[in-house]
Amino acid sequence: MTNLISQSAVPAASRPATTRPPLPPNWVLKVVMAVTGVMFVGFLLFHMAGNLKVFLGPEEFNHYAEWLRTLFNPLMPGESFLWIFRIVMITAFAAHIYSGTTLFIRGRRARGTHRRRAMPAKRWSVRSMLMTGAIILCFVIFHLLDMTIGATAASTDEFTKGDAYGNLVASFQRPAVALFYGLTMLLIAIHLAHGLWSVVNDLGATGHRTRQVGLLLAGALAVMIALGNMAIPLAVQLGWVA
Repeated sequence: MTNLISQSAVPAASRPATTRPPLPPNWVLKVVMAVTGVMFVGFLLFHMAGNLKVFLGPEEFNHYAEWLRTLFNPLMPGESFLWIFRIVMITAFAAHIYSGTTLFIRGRRARGTHRRRAMPAKRWSVRSMLMTGAIILCFVIFHLLDMTIGATAASTDEFTKGDAYGNLVASFQRPAVALFYGLTMLLIAIHLAHGLWSVVNDLGATGHRTRQVGLLLAGALAVMIALGNMAIPLAVQLGWVA
């Protein structure tokens, strides 16, 4: 009897038992991150393959850069397709950042004031996604200002519009830029490895073998993209590409 009285004296929760879920729902944000993440991996693979043409010499590399600028000519005149592609990628980038930041904030709120003090090493990549993502964003902005726009604050004095090979070599001849590029590639590898693994989960893979294959593929793609891109500034610094 005493137990019943003590239980009835406990005040009811101030918040109703069921609350309206936040909009957009978490599952929508995760799908957006998965789809845009796959887009970025495809772009990085294509971008790496194109950049490795720098080892074939200035003529081959500049021809590739010109081909990118005039893709689908004369059906789409000038750089129309390139600008459409840029708009699509910028939109996907913004959606990826918004979804990731929103999920992070909601997760922090859901945990309340209690924080885990010990963090296993295998979970570091999960906790560092926001940090690595922010650094990658800064790198993308710098890379565009340096290699594409030729802004004074980022590019070299030798920047020449249309000379993709010369601009790349001149930029990576700066040790600080080459080091920044190489370190960012390592962070991209960490970000990609966990991101691709998350895609496997978010798109509904439940089988043990499928998840293991997904984990292996995520790690292999991340390492391949990082090493392929890191080879370019290293080759410039060693004088193999000049």
